[in-house]
Amino acid sequence: MKKELKVLKKKKQIIDALKRGLEKDVYSQGSLEDVAREAGFSKGGLRHYFPTREELYVSLIEGFFNQIQRDQLGVVQGLDLDKNDRALITTLFGIEKFLLDKKTMRILINIILYSFQDDKIREIVRKFIRNHLNIYAATIQEMKGTDTAKEEEFQFIGRITQIIVLFSGILEFIDPIKVDTPKLIEFILDLYQRD
Repeated sequence: MKKELKVLKKKKQIIDALKRGLEKDVYSQGSLEDVAREAGFSKGGLRHYFPTREELYVSLIEGFFNQIQRDQLGVVQGLDLDKNDRALITTLFGIEKFLLDKKTMRILINIILYSFQDDKIREIVRKFIRNHLNIYAATIQEMKGTDTAKEEEFQFIGRITQIIVLFSGILEFIDPIKVDTPKLIEFILDLYQRD
């Protein structure tokens, strides 16, 4: 048990170093040597925990996406909210995570770019995007009622919400215009109410 905790701690140290690297540089610029140096390991030490670059990125991505999903679901669980408040908080979380948090956005951009080169990474990204979509679709369905005949509509509005939240974050990261966050939230909530 003690050895397993030590291994987990070392892996976390390496993954945190990779995150710091991705916050500063494009994924293709950083080498395993750079990550090892940032983490305080030799390249061989890093390879002991992550034999390949792909394994390192898979571990980073799974942890990164799982944390976002846990955080987003955890924000509304346990709170006694009506459906409108739940929708507002879910939307606020998405905007905070993908529009206002520049470090998260930079890491996400790097992960998406890397997924174009690696099918395994792309599948992990696809699952995250689908799970993220399902959170929005479930929120919309809760607001509008549980008519399953409209499930495609909930998915469609959820996808539009994803596009707005994720790509406004990307665009604001690249070319900031200081988006009026309350107006953006109002726009998304109006979209949820749309018939």
